[in-house]
Amino acid sequence: MKQAAIILMTICLGIFGCGGSNGLSGGSYTGGDTNPVCTAGDSAGAVEKPVLLMKLEGQTSWYASPVVVDLDGDGTMELVAAYYDLFVFDHEGNLLARGTEGEGRVYAPHVVADLEGDGIMDIVVGRGAQVIAYEWRNGELVLKSGFPRDAYDSSFKPEIRGMSAGDLDGDGTIEIVVTTTQTDEEEDGGSQVYVFDYNGNLYQPASGHSPAWPRYNALAGDGNDAERNGYGHHGYGCYGLNVGIGNIDDDPELEILATYDNHHIQAFDHDGVAIDSSPWFTNRATEFSGERFTWGQFIRWADPEVEAAHYHDHEGEWPHPDWTEWLQWTASPPHVADLDGDGRNEVIGIPNIEMHTPYETQAYGVFVLKGAYGDGSDSAMRKEGWEGIPRGGHPISVDGWYPPGGVPSAAIINLHGDETLEIVVSLNDGFMYCLDSQGNFVWKFNYRHSKWIMYASEPIVADLNQDGSPEVLFTTYGDPDVESSGNLVILAADGSLLHDIPLPDPGYNGNGSGAPAAPAVGDLDGDGTLEIFIQTFDHGMDVFSVPGSSDNCVLWGTARGGKLRKGAPD
Repeated sequence: MKQAAIILMTICLGIFGCGGSNGLSGGSYTGGDTNPVCTAGDSAGAVEKPVLLMKLEGQTSWYASPVVVDLDGDGTMELVAAYYDLFVFDHEGNLLARGTEGEGRVYAPHVVADLEGDGIMDIVVGRGAQVIAYEWRNGELVLKSGFPRDAYDSSFKPEIRGMSAGDLDGDGTIEIVVTTTQTDEEEDGGSQVYVFDYNGNLYQPASGHSPAWPRYNALAGDGNDAERNGYGHHGYGCYGLNVGIGNIDDDPELEILATYDNHHIQAFDHDGVAIDSSPWFTNRATEFSGERFTWGQFIRWADPEVEAAHYHDHEGEWPHPDWTEWLQWTASPPHVADLDGDGRNEVIGIPNIEMHTPYETQAYGVFVLKGAYGDGSDSAMRKEGWEGIPRGGHPISVDGWYPPGGVPSAAIINLHGDETLEIVVSLNDGFMYCLDSQGNFVWKFNYRHSKWIMYASEPIVADLNQDGSPEVLFTTYGDPDVESSGNLVILAADGSLLHDIPLPDPGYNGNGSGAPAAPAVGDLDGDGTLEIFIQTFDHGMDVFSVPGSSDNCVLWGTARGGKLRKGAPD
């Protein structure tokens, strides 16, 4: 009976959407438990409705979710927000400083950390094609020595669309990783993934391959990309938060995951060398027959039987999107997490699944791969139970560029108080979903508000009433000409609606209406309760206070899991 229910649900989600005749309303269902995940505080009962506390100035927001942090160690918090310029507000909402270095927008969430451990906090943004780092000194933003740095190596200037940070080699300093829209076809080609150290130099570990970065490079020889496994590496643009950091093998260093607009997902060692996939995957082309692939040297197809025939058995018709689905990673942020608690991390991505010529997105799905542990025999293989790809309904489409489609970045956390993790993500079809560690849909919520075009931000997760069970928060955005598209939505852990609040006093912006960046939570004013910070396309930032809340349980408090933007909590 359970298997039949799952099959019916998959049909419902993937084909019909189960959201009424047009999907504009209905189709939601709840599931899972609202067990304590964190130690409960002095809860007064149900989650109270957030109250508008203040409105702060800003510019057009993209996906750079704000951060609440004590920049100078004085015990009071600051708020760091990035639009085109960088804004720093004090605990009362007064503008303290504004960073104007560079040109263009800040698309990806910015990093806030003490990069070299000198006691001075750094704020790093990707603006246009440059990585710009500031130090917070005496209440001012001071351009950090060694910055800005260009993230391109050709005459074409791409845009930085992804940023993550981490101590890759465990030496106590933090490296900055960015991905760009560089393609192999613009001008004379170029690299897409750059790693910089705290001095603004291209990161080069003392041991390991040299030169380490950028990648893909055009160099021959061991460890480089031009001739790797005979076939070589061929990158394409990274258009939406396409980088994550985590440990996916047995060594202590961290790995970098990057997703590309050419059906590839790549895993790099910290020294830039691409990681081999399982020897189960081999090249079928005559001139490279039998050569092992790295993670990013082959197209990922939706059907595991197609991959088996093509990459393992080398038989049958060569796959083509005219008759089978492939995975497209245009704007698919990668995540690293141990879903089932077995001590080994998985790699999770949310690609769009395409078919036909010209390509048409059929759905967005959740794709889970094993890491490169042990002898690598399982490297890049699908995790057991995830052979089929859980998917949403047909995605909402836009005629033109604006509003931009939702970037399917997930929150991966223990939502229900068991021993495994849940994945909470919007699949760009008007629903927010929760999946368990086995790939089953637990609940889904229709956030379309009866509008034809409506997307959701990345969700964040925090306990808002001190009962130990966290809530899911996200915002919505839509058509520039529909100025009522912005809402703050709060769900219980079982997916039931707690609050749905229209954002106040919307304005007009030709890029969209509402709030594309993930909201953030934190206690900015030091009153012991949480505030919610929402950046919008059209009217700056809305700050809400949550009566009865506390910061005792903030599991995923800003975009990409934290101030390092790794795709996992800091």
